[in-house]
Amino acid sequence: MLSVVWKSALGLCGVLLGTALAPAWAAAFATTTIVDGEAQLIRDATRHAVGEGVRLAKDDIVETTAKTRFVRIEFADGVIVDLGPESRMLLAPRFSGERARQASRLHLLRGTAKLTVPKPLTPVAGAFTAPGVDVTAIARSAVFAVQGQELQVFAESGEVTLQERRAGKVVGKATVKNSEFYSRGADGKATSTPRPSGAFIQKLPRAFMDTLPSRAAAVASRDVAPKPLGDIGYAEAEPWIDAEGLRAYFVARWKPLAQNPAFREGLVANMANHPEWDRILFPEKYLPKPAASAPPVNAPAPGYKKP
Repeated sequence: MLSVVWKSALGLCGVLLGTALAPAWAAAFATTTIVDGEAQLIRDATRHAVGEGVRLAKDDIVETTAKTRFVRIEFADGVIVDLGPESRMLLAPRFSGERARQASRLHLLRGTAKLTVPKPLTPVAGAFTAPGVDVTAIARSAVFAVQGQELQVFAESGEVTLQERRAGKVVGKATVKNSEFYSRGADGKATSTPRPSGAFIQKLPRAFMDTLPSRAAAVASRDVAPKPLGDIGYAEAEPWIDAEGLRAYFVARWKPLAQNPAFREGLVANMANHPEWDRILFPEKYLPKPAASAPPVNAPAPGYKKP
């Protein structure tokens, strides 16, 4: 019991200290505060190695690998996002179409993430999106697992409100109550159970099971520059280029990469998955067709036969 009280006190101290952090922290959209294992930042079209204390901005992509154990990202308002291995996350996604109206601080394309909301902000609306779903409210903490169109949600503490989408359009809503487990298959069918399955729990990083206090104050005075690793390749960009609702955004963001022969080759070979790139790669196909020339003034009408 004492351990629980001590952890709660530490968490509260972290939230309170977060209100008086260094200017660099306050100006950042989010900051990496724990990096256990490999993690990569994609900023614009450049890959960077990520360590603790890196300031993150909107449009940044954070990805983990199979060698990652745990990565924590803390937002300036106190919201905490923990990422597990083999996860891909985009900060402040810019959707097109109907979903453009949906607010989201992050989009989880794949992998596992745990969101924890500080009590002063409870509930947080428009906190999270993933393929085929908008998380429109989180009361306290929840764990998400995304693989393609499959989705699993564990409402660890408090309720989670979901908005299901198909082809970008809202098709239904669901509320996952405290401690409940929600699962949606690739076929779109969803089920709910009172508790998560043992298999689901075993797959989660061990750190997800602990109540770790905020580390905002510990890194507030640090501003670590990420180490550039080079431009992204087509294989690294493809999952984002093909992402529903984000394809138009990534055309604008990564258009210069089409000049790279290897990147261009990948785009052409998989054009069916991202047809928006056809206009970029083959602009001559979209040039206005020349108007048909008018016949001479004294020319006979079509079909006229001289008597």
